[in-house]
Amino acid sequence: MQYSHGECDTTDAGSGTESESREVGAGVGEYDAPVLPQPEWESTTPLFCHSRSGRVRRPCPAAAGVGEYDAPVLPQLEKMMLSMQRLRRLRINNAIVRESLAELLGTLTLVFIGDSAIANYRGNPGVGQLGIAFGYASALAISVFATGGVSGGHLNPAVTLALCLTGRCDWNRLLPFSIAQYIGGFIGAAFTQGLFFDAFQDDDGRTNLFGVFATYPNGEISTGGAFLDQAMGTALLLYGIMAITDKRNMQVPKGVIPLAIGLTLFMVISCSGSNTGAALNPARDLGPRLYSLAIGYDDVFNAGNHFWWIPVVACYVGGPIGALVYFFCIELHHPDEDGAEKAAEASQHAQAAARASQHAQAPRGRGIENGAFEEERQSRSRPGRGEYGEEVQGRYRQDRRSDPRAGREEFDKATYGGDGYM
Repeated sequence: MQYSHGECDTTDAGSGTESESREVGAGVGEYDAPVLPQPEWESTTPLFCHSRSGRVRRPCPAAAGVGEYDAPVLPQLEKMMLSMQRLRRLRINNAIVRESLAELLGTLTLVFIGDSAIANYRGNPGVGQLGIAFGYASALAISVFATGGVSGGHLNPAVTLALCLTGRCDWNRLLPFSIAQYIGGFIGAAFTQGLFFDAFQDDDGRTNLFGVFATYPNGEISTGGAFLDQAMGTALLLYGIMAITDKRNMQVPKGVIPLAIGLTLFMVISCSGSNTGAALNPARDLGPRLYSLAIGYDDVFNAGNHFWWIPVVACYVGGPIGALVYFFCIELHHPDEDGAEKAAEASQHAQAAARASQHAQAPRGRGIENGAFEEERQSRSRPGRGEYGEEVQGRYRQDRRSDPRAGREEFDKATYGGDGYM
């Protein structure tokens, strides 16, 4: 095969005619490489490219992937990234507002799942009381998982009050947390009605499903017995919470704490649920009770001999009692050598050793011999503290009253061992 000035010629019999061979070799003679067809994406869609510096540039040139451009990126991806950056502007910077929002969402989740378990029991009695207890226990666990790292996962005004009394929560969180928890309970009840909308629509007389939202006594327990039931149950719940979250006791792993708290709630509901329904949480009872009144259940505040106030007041009484019992009987008496005290003591010793090392490596003063380094350093660290510095300093002070420059040379020699300041 012979090439000359861009023309193609061949002597092979099977290579076709001369014109065909010229078409095949077109552009090869005086050019380095055959021209490839342009990719479809370069000619049809204006793409966006990432530069090597990380910036998004547009439009992407035909030589995408060459030079300072790395790889094409779809416009939808760029728009999604920009929208995510705009959403970050909605971040709440105020700590109390952010934590209160977490408490609202956590209490909403708790009431929604727990009341839905009760509604499911009403429609399917085979679920049983243990099914309701497990529903509320699992609801508390998942709610603490969601909010524990933000606000502590209180989800209960009685818990917030008890933790404030024991020093585990700041008092400025008590009111905003409590308000958020009551609002979350109210909204959680609305979610439960939405989940079982048809069942509530069929309850025309508003008499069958009123127990889904709030707790009521069994009819055989007295008012005093109901109060004692709620107070003791909430105290037992707080006792367990204080023990589980005590870092100097059993040191429960962080990821296990929500499950342990849920197990504690399951235990309390299992042992006392038949008395009054085991509310153990003012926000879980009063918020849904208000919602049930709003949707037409008129007797929710009169039923059970005006039982409604007991889950509120008794929980506020029992919760702090259980927390304070644990605090004064166990937490207050942890040995001082435990955990944090040991770390603080070790840190103090390390700082003292570092100061001593820096003190020993301090530069020596002018005219100091090796043998008398410490004595001379101390005498020169403060004016007038040498062998006869105090006497010279006294004379210098007296002379300064008459002549400001009097006695300066002698004072410098006695104090600094030289000819004065450098």
